[in-house]
Amino acid sequence: MTLKKIIIGDTLLLILVSFILLMYFIFNMPHDELHILKIALDNQIPRLPIFTIPYLFFIPWSWGVLTYSWYSSRSFHQLAYSFIIINLVAFLIYFTFQTYVPRDQITSHDFFSNVLQLIYNNDRPYNGFPSLHSSLSTSIATYFVCKESKWSWMAILIAAVIVISTLFVKQHFILDAVSGIFLGIVVTSIVFKLSILSK
Repeated sequence: MTLKKIIIGDTLLLILVSFILLMYFIFNMPHDELHILKIALDNQIPRLPIFTIPYLFFIPWSWGVLTYSWYSSRSFHQLAYSFIIINLVAFLIYFTFQTYVPRDQITSHDFFSNVLQLIYNNDRPYNGFPSLHSSLSTSIATYFVCKESKWSWMAILIAAVIVISTLFVKQHFILDAVSGIFLGIVVTSIVFKLSILSK
């Protein structure tokens, strides 16, 4: 296979992943019976608008790692396939078991509260289970671990902070985050194992 074919194939895969990631907004609207997966412990978690920082950092972090993986050809296929599978599994759950996260009104007008209000205005409160913030950031952390990267600790730390942020900005419940972590670890680990076996 020529280098040109490899580059074209990887670029098409990157475009496919990007398209699937953006499909989230198509599913993020009410279409069936809504389920609220709130447990007692969720009531003990306060809303802390400053966590909008790691919550929003998820966007450049996930796209950045994916793009760098494509550019450097470092296990790009494994990460891309993991992202695709995770999203398709999530979409199937969203379509068959749609959840809803009630939001309390924001009464403060400090900078971070305004940012959080902007998030609420542009991201509907549906499809919380599983949390894609949690699953994709965990997938990236698992990707670093599977590659035995020296930066694995950083990816794990970033994933942990992003997962926690989904709870403190009240975009997700605990069950959403836990299911997202589980999905990210399982899918990415299996993809990497299958890629090793196929060699």
